Amino acid sequence: MEQRVTTIISHIAASHHEMSKILEAKRSISTQMAVIANDIPDSHPDFEGLSMLQEQALQLTKNITAYLNSLANLEEAIAQQTEIVMKEMKEPEDEE
Repeated sequence: MEQRVTTIISHIAASHHEMSKILEAKRSISTQMAVIANDIPDSHPDFEGLSMLQEQALQLTKNITAYLNSLANLEEAIAQQTEIVMKEMKEPEDEE
C-alpha cells in the first residue's frame, strides 16, 4: 500500500511540476506586458487611436486574469490531490 501511495505522490509531484512550468511562462508574459503598460505615458499618448490603446489594455487585463486564475486552479488541484493522498495514508492506520 505504501508503494502505491508513493507512486501516486510521485505522479502528482510530476504533474505539479509541469503545471508550474506553464504558470512560469504565463507569469513571464504577464510581467513583460505590465512593464510595457507601465511605460505608456499618462497623458497624451501617441497611438493609432484610443481604440487601439483600449484593446491593448483589455488584452493585458485578460492575460493577468488568466494567470491569476491559473494560480488559483493550481492551488485547488494541489489541495484536492493532497487531501486524497492524506486520506489514503490514513485509512491503513484506521483498519489496524
